[in-house]
Amino acid sequence: MASRPPAGRTAGRDLRQPGPARSAHPGGTGARPPAPARRAGPPAHHPRHRGPGHGAGRRARDRARPGGGADRGRGRRPVSRAGRPAAPPGVAVTGVYLATGLGVGTEEVWRAVCAGDSALGRCPDLADVVAARLPDPSRPGARAAPGTGGTGRPDGHTAPAEPPDAALLIRQAGLGALRHAALDPDTLDPYETGLALGTNAGSEELWKRYAAATGPAPHPAHTCADALGAAVGARGPKAVFATGCVAGANAVGYAYDAVATGRATVMLAGGYEALNITTVATFASWKSIDSAPCAPYARSGGLSLGEAVAFLVLESAGSAQARGAAVLAWLRGYGLTSDAHHITAPPPDGAGLRNAMLGALGRAGLGPDAVGYVNGHGTGTPANDRAELSAMRAVFTGPHPPPMSSSKPQVGHTLGACGAVEAVLTTLALRDGVLPPTANADPTPAWDVVPRTARRAGVRVALSNSIAFGGACCSLVLAREDGGGAPQPPGGEPVFTGTGVVSPLGLGRRAFRTALRGPAPDGTAPVPDVTGFLAPGHRSRVDALGALTVAAARMAWDEAGLRDGARVGVVLATAAGPIGTVERLNETVRREGPEYVSAVRAPNIVTSVTAGYATLELGLGGPLAAVSTGDASGLVALGHAADLIRAGQADAVVVVAADEVTDTLARAFDAYGLRGPGPSRPYARTPAPGPLVPAAAAVVLEAAGHARARGTDPLGALLGHAVTSGPGPLCAESWSRAMEGALRGSAPHRARARGTEDVDVYGCAHGVPALDEAELAAVASCLKPAGTRLTALAGAVGHCQAAGPLLSLVAALDGCGGHGGGRLPYATEPPDPLPGARAFLSDERAAGPRRALVTAAAWGGTYAAAVVGPAGGER
Repeated sequence: MASRPPAGRTAGRDLRQPGPARSAHPGGTGARPPAPARRAGPPAHHPRHRGPGHGAGRRARDRARPGGGADRGRGRRPVSRAGRPAAPPGVAVTGVYLATGLGVGTEEVWRAVCAGDSALGRCPDLADVVAARLPDPSRPGARAAPGTGGTGRPDGHTAPAEPPDAALLIRQAGLGALRHAALDPDTLDPYETGLALGTNAGSEELWKRYAAATGPAPHPAHTCADALGAAVGARGPKAVFATGCVAGANAVGYAYDAVATGRATVMLAGGYEALNITTVATFASWKSIDSAPCAPYARSGGLSLGEAVAFLVLESAGSAQARGAAVLAWLRGYGLTSDAHHITAPPPDGAGLRNAMLGALGRAGLGPDAVGYVNGHGTGTPANDRAELSAMRAVFTGPHPPPMSSSKPQVGHTLGACGAVEAVLTTLALRDGVLPPTANADPTPAWDVVPRTARRAGVRVALSNSIAFGGACCSLVLAREDGGGAPQPPGGEPVFTGTGVVSPLGLGRRAFRTALRGPAPDGTAPVPDVTGFLAPGHRSRVDALGALTVAAARMAWDEAGLRDGARVGVVLATAAGPIGTVERLNETVRREGPEYVSAVRAPNIVTSVTAGYATLELGLGGPLAAVSTGDASGLVALGHAADLIRAGQADAVVVVAADEVTDTLARAFDAYGLRGPGPSRPYARTPAPGPLVPAAAAVVLEAAGHARARGTDPLGALLGHAVTSGPGPLCAESWSRAMEGALRGSAPHRARARGTEDVDVYGCAHGVPALDEAELAAVASCLKPAGTRLTALAGAVGHCQAAGPLLSLVAALDGCGGHGGGRLPYATEPPDPLPGARAFLSDERAAGPRRALVTAAAWGGTYAAAVVGPAGGER
């Protein structure tokens, strides 16, 4: 039965014609501002309006405020009068953009969704499966013809299916979302503007680029994010997530944390996915693709794939209110979990999704009874539908459970993009008071799934749910009113309690420490075999990247002495992802055909599966995420883990950075002079890149209160952390902002991290002059040579991609514990140092434990830094 229309709505409005002009403004009590007000932008007197010459003014303001917005407010939680942490400030959704097989543009797609249209159709180029393809981005307004599965052309025929231009699509989508929010990129403070992207499209395209010798370009996923960041002028936080089908929602959650903690004022958060034959072959190998358009919660005969790009503009409440923005909805929180059940199937009771929903509602300060609608994951596979309905029954036990619907019968399962796509649809449902339908479902006594037809409903709070291979689950809470979030629990500041190392220098922290201080380590030794760390039943399934990940994670888990994994998570960082598996699957498709792809090995193509192996081996039920932001991934993942701990989503998180090396990858690095036969010489005038080596490093980041309660002495504390971005390929100014932000530190440690003296710097230089010079310039801009000691471990361990910065972090933690008699674990001494380097390359003996600044950069413009020091007491 349709709900009574809310006050102020026209009862007879045609649900097939939703639009903002007929929507109530969910951010307040009045009507939505008229469209011209949205297009006008901020008024001339507004402080964010800049007019002629605004660039110079922005630069002057940046110089006047050290560090800009790189880590503004990190950890500075508001405090209530009672002295307890207050609710974090609200995060507004002020703009959205959506492109799917139903069309290009938010309102076009939304009208088609509410009308019950479907873009699903047979795709001859994808083994004739039923799927929904994106329109050609070079022709804005062109839409896929529903039922054809191809790209719409002006003459009505179906164009040959070709991979969409990812960078163009993502750039159009991000800028479109900003236009919808009435934000001009030129008026934004660059260091308070960031972006987060979720996608799984990268590894396939990366393999193609490497195989074609077109360059060791960055991971295409973060290349697309780099292109959008450059178009927007963003220099704030940037992260790319590859958490399977949770990636888009994971990106939205990361962006929420960035705004809620004050690290950014505006965040673009979204997802992107394009289909290829290897992806289709992977799903086909499990017999999980429906031969007809999918019917979740009904026939449950399998899934239908799709392509999409979607973005949301998340903005601080203060900024949105100051400029009179029309708020579409409020993001009140999110929950991120793992079910640790099976790599490709959720548990029948839906425990992981249940915990994600309850965690999200708890963070938002809401109970299940407040929820009026759930946008379900709804893939149409029997296992997913069964688990999702079980989770709903476990959470919503009252007499009036909320309706739930799935958009996948209309746009397909858009994989890494689906969390963002469905967050946009949920936002529009709140904006217009319209519940989108489950297009192919008939009414069922199992649940109200809004069968076939959209309907009006006065919903105030909604959930958007996502589930991924590897066991990741994410739930977003969106609402029509800002209620902030729940007070954050005390004792959430993170400390380090365990480490794990897999490198050419051996296994474990002690072997690593000994080798670093030994005679001339150079990273050319083979990496030890790690298959013994895997359970016997997993050894035939787990690929090289998974084995590295599990080995490092298990060592860190054992050293930390943790026993109960229910509230312990995993955040995986990787630069190239499972490239070995991608290469092998592509080769199988090319030589033998898609029908010969191995159903056993195929899941490893998804990066969240790599992280999922660690949760299965260790029995972890906390958050699961996968970060793929180039060589900066390890430190980006560290910051994400710290946010999860501070928000009370986990008691501890195992942060793992791992990368493998394949012949294809090595040849590409050779072609561009980024790999050498001997040891690298960081900070040298003469280019001297070293070997590219497989490696993994892990740290256990744990809430200080939790560590105290179980009587564990921390190895050190995370005193500060920051991520910035900037124009590529490298930008010393943005890099220095990340260092400055990390040095300012988090609230409980600010007095110990504020200064810029007496600090050891662990850089990521590895004998490539452009990188080494940029890093040296960034260090020199925020630190003085007196009291600063600079080193880079690449000379000892080789270039380990994402694992390198976490290996540096492990070495830095030894310094926190006073190991080595006050000397650096490894001194960098090139015979021909870069200008200005010699003053920082000191190995003078230090008195007692010191703080350490660990830093990293990704080609294309992502910079991360973390400051670690002794836990408790003085420096």
